[in-house]
Amino acid sequence: MALVGKWDFVSAENLDQYMEATGVPDNLREVARNSKPSMEILNSGDSWTIKTTVGDNVKDSTFKLGEEFDSKSLTGQDLKCTVSMNGDTMTETQTAGPVQVVITREVSGNELVSKMTVGGVTAVIKFSKA
Repeated sequence: MALVGKWDFVSAENLDQYMEATGVPDNLREVARNSKPSMEILNSGDSWTIKTTVGDNVKDSTFKLGEEFDSKSLTGQDLKCTVSMNGDTMTETQTAGPVQVVITREVSGNELVSKMTVGGVTAVIKFSKA
């Protein structure tokens, strides 16, 4: 599975607009702008784990495909999440009250491309294999 592994930040497009659209507070947006996030994706049987690190904040989610699970955003907001796979593309749907975020992750060449969309605003974050 191409997604499995450790990934280091390469670039971000439209991240500030995305964070504004999702209600990330100014102080945390500043942290995000000045940090280089990393991601680790693990797979063991039908169990998946995604560990995202931004500055001192770590989000660690373990789940099974197609099963809703509770999680918290990097800002501490409660989320209901579901993850599915379509070929080599992983799609995560996060719901916080009336707000829904859709994140797709796929490997393109030697990069993991993560697209996060909320209310018509999409940010693209690219990672390279660590």
